Amino acid sequence: MQENVGMRRLLFALSAILLVPIPLQAADLRAGFTAAIELNAEIRALTAQRDVIAARRRGSEALLPGAPTFAPSWRTQVNPQRTGYQEFELGLDAPIWLPGESRALRGTVTAQEQQLEARLRQARIVVAGEVRDAYWGWALALAEREASRARLNAARVLERDMARQTAGGNAPRTDLLVAQSEARDAEGALRIAEGQVRDAALAFRALTGRDPTVVAAEPVARSSVPGAALRDLPQAAVASTSLLLARAEERLAQVRDRASPTIFAGWRRERDAFGERWVDRPQIGIRIPFSYGPQVEERVATARAEAIAAEAQLAAIARGFETAERRARAQRADAEALTTITEQRHRALAEQAGLIETAFRAGNLPFIEVARVRAQLAQSDATRRRTRVERDRAASTINQILGVEP
Repeated sequence: MQENVGMRRLLFALSAILLVPIPLQAADLRAGFTAAIELNAEIRALTAQRDVIAARRRGSEALLPGAPTFAPSWRTQVNPQRTGYQEFELGLDAPIWLPGESRALRGTVTAQEQQLEARLRQARIVVAGEVRDAYWGWALALAEREASRARLNAARVLERDMARQTAGGNAPRTDLLVAQSEARDAEGALRIAEGQVRDAALAFRALTGRDPTVVAAEPVARSSVPGAALRDLPQAAVASTSLLLARAEERLAQVRDRASPTIFAGWRRERDAFGERWVDRPQIGIRIPFSYGPQVEERVATARAEAIAAEAQLAAIARGFETAERRARAQRADAEALTTITEQRHRALAEQAGLIETAFRAGNLPFIEVARVRAQLAQSDATRRRTRVERDRAASTINQILGVEP
């Protein structure tokens, strides 16, 4: 996959330099989502954070909390002959862990890893929602265009028929004008619908780098136990891992209540005057900083405040999740029922239009009744196409609420 992504980026760069258009591949909802993930800047930035956290883990597992310091020095009296006091000294300082600090730091790193993965899942489901909205917006515009195209085809057939009848003296010119007016109106509606399809396709392409194509509806995710579904929810996982991280940060703040102690060792060689015997003095010791209460209390209070905020966010997500899922499933049921109703109405209008046209040709009804029922039939056709899309879109809405990717 990395090679394919790299090749695609190279092709786009070359096309930008050479001004040569590259044909875009068509993508359904799942392929469009995969392409959008590859192009999303936030997800790429979050993925790069894995290396940062890996470096933090290596630091938490190191022997020392920081790098040691080597300090050589030389001192002497200032005189041209250099016959006075002389001293050479070598020193090494190394910080050491506070009791329990390394373990607490590893706990925060583990919590950061879990939070990063949760944030990646949340970013992916956000992208999934954007792709779903763009795709179903295009599908709805496509349905409108197909309905407008079917209306125009029927209007042109009727216009040609009325033109022949008017030329043969079998129908008044007013009937032809009504048919022509309907045909021109259908042409305008189709032009508007084509523009909407174009704009919706461009919105999808901006997210995915590909053109949309027709695909079957997503399978609706099954309803599960509310607690289990909430745990699988990306935004709930982010809040939960934020709570774990805040508690880990609180433990670390309580343990890291002062700067790191330092052990030091050194060796000093000195003599009082040139020509005298050198004296060696080894040194070893430890420096223990004092704790400063206000700083420790501030760090602990900050971590506790973040934990309280995460708990409140998790509770809010839990309260709204079940309601949102129930509403989405009810809307899906309504969309299915509405689709059935609109299909039945369209069949009834189609049969009615056939009967009215037969009566018109027999001279029992005026042409205006044919035009009226044709307009109703075209409106019914557009409605049933829209309800099909909304029914399929409702399935994506349920999956989006449940945090299920396309």
